[in-house]
Amino acid sequence: MKEMVRTTRPLLSLLLLLLTLAACMSRGPEPSANKEPSANKEPSANKQQQPSTQTPAVNPEAAATQTLIETERKQALLDEQIAQANQAEESAKAIEAVIAINKLCHAIGRKLGSVSIEDCEREPLIHSEYSTEGRSIAYREYLPIEGHQNLGKVLVLGGIHGDELSSVSVVFKWLKILDQFHNGLFHWRIVPTVNPDGLLRSKSQRQNSNGIDLNRNFPTADWSKNAIAYWEHKTKYNPRRNPGSAPASEVETQWIVNQIDSFQPDVIISMHAPYHLVDYDGPPTAPENLGSLYLRKLGVYPGSLGNYVGIDKNKPIVTVELKSAGIMPRQTEIDTMWNDLVRWLSEQLQPDQAITERLSEQD
Repeated sequence: MKEMVRTTRPLLSLLLLLLTLAACMSRGPEPSANKEPSANKEPSANKQQQPSTQTPAVNPEAAATQTLIETERKQALLDEQIAQANQAEESAKAIEAVIAINKLCHAIGRKLGSVSIEDCEREPLIHSEYSTEGRSIAYREYLPIEGHQNLGKVLVLGGIHGDELSSVSVVFKWLKILDQFHNGLFHWRIVPTVNPDGLLRSKSQRQNSNGIDLNRNFPTADWSKNAIAYWEHKTKYNPRRNPGSAPASEVETQWIVNQIDSFQPDVIISMHAPYHLVDYDGPPTAPENLGSLYLRKLGVYPGSLGNYVGIDKNKPIVTVELKSAGIMPRQTEIDTMWNDLVRWLSEQLQPDQAITERLSEQD
């Protein structure tokens, strides 16, 4: 009996195993979690639909119009950005100019006994260029007046030589006169000092900060041939007469040349000292006197402004040589010089009588 039990137990275990396997096989395999849904079921909401293989029709005119609109929009945006940048740049330049004029006026007011900071700041000077050392070269302009006769343009230059202080101070006094009495008879452009570096040094000097005499640096027709030779042989290398290494090598000279070319003055007045006279170059007729200063022609030099304007360009240029470089004339003398100058300008620039009569007949 015990033997039968030992034999039956393995058989029963084997039979039980076979029954379990049969039951598992009858249920079939479990569906996979990644298995695609059957064709008769709705696709999952998260499942992306396959794109259509059909290409929609394109309207060429609509596409071109859209491209044009987009291009115009981008161009308008670019134009706006450029305008804003330009406006910002102009604002920066305006601020820079105000600062430059302010520095110039304070320096002039501290340097000149007869011109205060307030005198300089009262004039609406226009910053135009920087000198070699970065000081403002500025001018005051008096424009023609609508409805008033205008005879021409006059350019007045003060302080070409920095140690001729009175030549700057007198120009400021003339500005005060014009502030009160400008009637549009002339279009004035007046530069109180074209050599601020020479003027505003602790000890003023004739030359600019490079040691060049601006009144020997103008690009006259004879400069290359004669300027350096004259300096060497006639002045024995006098540093006060140094013409520079080339014509118009200096920033200040270049600025004056550009003013002559752009402003196109009919007459130029150049202020100097201390020879106590009136010099003149150019077509007739010279002023016989300005106040107590009488006409005495000094001739021209290689590279001088009188040579460049009066000879090469055949324009009238009056060189006013005050009596003293450091002592101001009396106010009555300043007024008389001004009145004589305006009277001469009126005669010099008065239209020819025959031309005036023809114009009157045409009117």
